[in-house]
Amino acid sequence: MLRIRLLNKHFLFTQERLSKLSPPSSGRVEYFDTKQQKLRLRITSTGTISFAVVKKLFDKPKRVTIGTWPEISIAKAREQAIKILDDIRQGVDPVAMKRKKVLATTTLNDVMEQYLLERDLKPYTVNNYRYKLKLGFSDWLDMSISKIDEDMLLKRHKQLTLKGKTTANTTMRVMRLTLNYAVAIGMIEKNPTSILSKARLWHKNKRKNRTIPSDKLMAWHEAVDALINQQAKVYLLILLYMGFRSSEALTLEWSNVDLKRKLITLSDTKNRTDHTLPIPDFLTDYLTNLYKQNADNNWVFPSINGPNPMSIPIKPIKKVIEASGVDFSPHDCRRTFATIAEAIGLPMSMIKRLMNHVTTNDVTGGYIVTEEETLRTVINKIADYIQAKVTTK
Repeated sequence: MLRIRLLNKHFLFTQERLSKLSPPSSGRVEYFDTKQQKLRLRITSTGTISFAVVKKLFDKPKRVTIGTWPEISIAKAREQAIKILDDIRQGVDPVAMKRKKVLATTTLNDVMEQYLLERDLKPYTVNNYRYKLKLGFSDWLDMSISKIDEDMLLKRHKQLTLKGKTTANTTMRVMRLTLNYAVAIGMIEKNPTSILSKARLWHKNKRKNRTIPSDKLMAWHEAVDALINQQAKVYLLILLYMGFRSSEALTLEWSNVDLKRKLITLSDTKNRTDHTLPIPDFLTDYLTNLYKQNADNNWVFPSINGPNPMSIPIKPIKKVIEASGVDFSPHDCRRTFATIAEAIGLPMSMIKRLMNHVTTNDVTGGYIVTEEETLRTVINKIADYIQAKVTTK
């Protein structure tokens, strides 16, 4: 049957007439039903046909989409049109009503997962956001997003503050970005976490500057070397001797490690660049032995519980703290690395290069490309400094 473009845009909607509609070469075309007032259909250049009702609500045209044909029959579309028009005559916004129904069943966890799906985030960041939301709001995850209000957030912020100011800040920040996303896509009108800014309840962040003290390096090093858990041992030594972020070390794959050339390349790091550093001579044997142990796994530090890399080794870290008397976190190792680099007289540009820090306003720095052997020399100087501190004289 020949498909024809109907010149008359007002006609009685029937299966036969709709099946003969030809899509426009570009854009879209609308047709109007002569049986049901205000019912129209739109056909796009891709051939999609959808029913809608257009009528003024509070002196403004309101378009309410009913659905696509033939999924929705003509009879059903007319039936829906009558109901929509009746609602509009009574001052009810059908679009807003539909949004409220959807909103009533959309949970906090649904919004977070949708946000994570649409954002290009690193796996570590995704896991961190999920962890923080669960840490602060585990009992709210299945709650409708529309029910979360300012009073609830103020009370929860007070409860979280009792656990720690940092915990209160970090968990509330994840809640804020989740609700900001809900506002952006029209789920809610405003973000109730804004009350924390209005009331000036965000806690001031104190920049951490804790390092492993120079006179405690020997005790720390001996405690790490005594660990039975070889993965935890090498993980902590890499943090100290190469200054990696914890997440960078944990997600290392053997494909990133070149034991012959003694190089490690971190792919797509925090600042979206690859970062290559020579392996200090001291670490070579540790990594070689670990490779023999884990060669059948893609991860340098695989988890024993599944296909993913291991998490931060909390228990071994506690053992090191107890044995050495040095209270530390994985990131303290990175700060110690930077502190030692400064102590041996390395210029700030070199320290930034070793730490993979980018200064956006440093134009000259963009022209400097540090050669591999230069990096090898300086990273071994840092290792030599550490060894001098931890070796019994």
